[in-house]
Formats: sequence, structure tokens, C-alpha cells
Amino acid sequence: MGQNIGAGPSRPQTPASPRPEAYELGEWDFYNITLNITPDVLIPRPDSEHLVDVALEFLRDRAESPDGRRPARLLDLCCGSGCIGLAVEANAPGVSVVWGDISDAALAVARSNGCGDARVLDALSPPPPDLGVFDAVVCNPPYVAPDDDALDASVREWEPPVALFGGTDGLDFYRSLLPDWLAVLRPGGLFAVEVGYDGAETVSRMAREAGLTGVTVRKDYAGHGRIVYGYTQPHKRGARHG
Repeated sequence: MGQNIGAGPSRPQTPASPRPEAYELGEWDFYNITLNITPDVLIPRPDSEHLVDVALEFLRDRAESPDGRRPARLLDLCCGSGCIGLAVEANAPGVSVVWGDISDAALAVARSNGCGDARVLDALSPPPPDLGVFDAVVCNPPYVAPDDDALDASVREWEPPVALFGGTDGLDFYRSLLPDWLAVLRPGGLFAVEVGYDGAETVSRMAREAGLTGVTVRKDYAGHGRIVYGYTQPHKRGARHG
């Protein structure tokens, strides 16, 4: 998560909880990659590894198109530290990745981690016309509601509010992503998002209403629906995942 919507509570000036280990160390491991991490980005978590898994299952056999003329393209939107796209890039050689975030500070962290094509992209606005098309779009957007009591105190006190809060109900980004950002996907392309612990049903309905086919929910390690994904029409034969 790394997108700024200009809403949500600010970080407390005197946190009661200790500074997270990742910020003390300045680095953190994710999907067997060690990343530079600062308070300008969220600390990568195991739940987000499921988003990487979904993308890899789709992209590993698409490193080249059937005619061999182009590599598969992935957009990592609201990229934060760049962890999702970097993990895909490391495990699916040949895939071309673009990272996007509205935060210049987050993009600086992403670039320090080796994200070569890292751009300012606003997920709450339609995609720019010169962005091109992609085989897959993955996004871990801000999805916390400001009054969510389930949010850990350490996260609320230390991690960047602009990367956490997704409007009054936590759903503002999904309303923009679906359907606006489906326009950058090729036919049969993958669209996959991380959702809050109680958001899978609502986001799945939004995905179907936006025209995605084969909408599927993948659970996290705690058994919560965590990843919602589907495909633009027409759905490619044999591309069943989940």
C-alpha cells in the first residue's frame, strides 16, 4: 500500500508502542528478497505474498507472448516499497514490470530497491493514456477504514497513514480501480487486489459488476479472504488459477 487520498487520521506525534523492527533495521525480508524499508512505506507482510503467488501462477507461462514478440507486462500499482513487483520479477524472469505510486517518498524507496520503471501514478484517477497495456495488474491499495478497531496499535502509530486509509469505509480505491484501471489490461488479463480481512465479499461483487470473469478469493494464513482476482474478457482457455 502506498497511495495518498488526503484522508484518514495522521500519525500520532508520540507513539505509545515501540518503533517496529523493520524501521529500526532499515530493511525487511519479503518473498526471499531483502528490501530497504523506511517509515515512508508499509512494512511488507506475509499476507501480501498471496498476491505474488496469484500473479506468478498467471505470468510464469507468459514471459513471452505466443508470437514471441513481446514480454509479458505487469503493473504494480500503489507499489510502496515495490515488494510485490520485485518478487514477481525475481521469480518470473522475462516479465517486464512497471511500479506506480502517488507518493514521491515511496517511489524513492522503491527505486532504492531496484525498481527500474517506477512512476507517479494516481490510482484514484483514470490511468494516463501513455501508460500502455499490461497482461496483469496487481494492487495492494490503502483499505483500512479510519475507525477500524482491528488495526494494530503499532501499525496505526508508526506506519504511513496515506498508505493505510482508504476512505470512510476503506473502499475508495476499489471504486476507482474497478472499472477505471481495467482499461490498461489486455483481453484475458489478470486483475488482482489485496483486501482487508472483511472486504473480500464486497470487493468480489464490485469486480463482477465491473465485468471481470472467473472472480476468485484466495485466503490468507489466518483463513481470511485476502486476495480478490479475476480476468478481463475473453477469459483465456486453460488459464484457471486458484
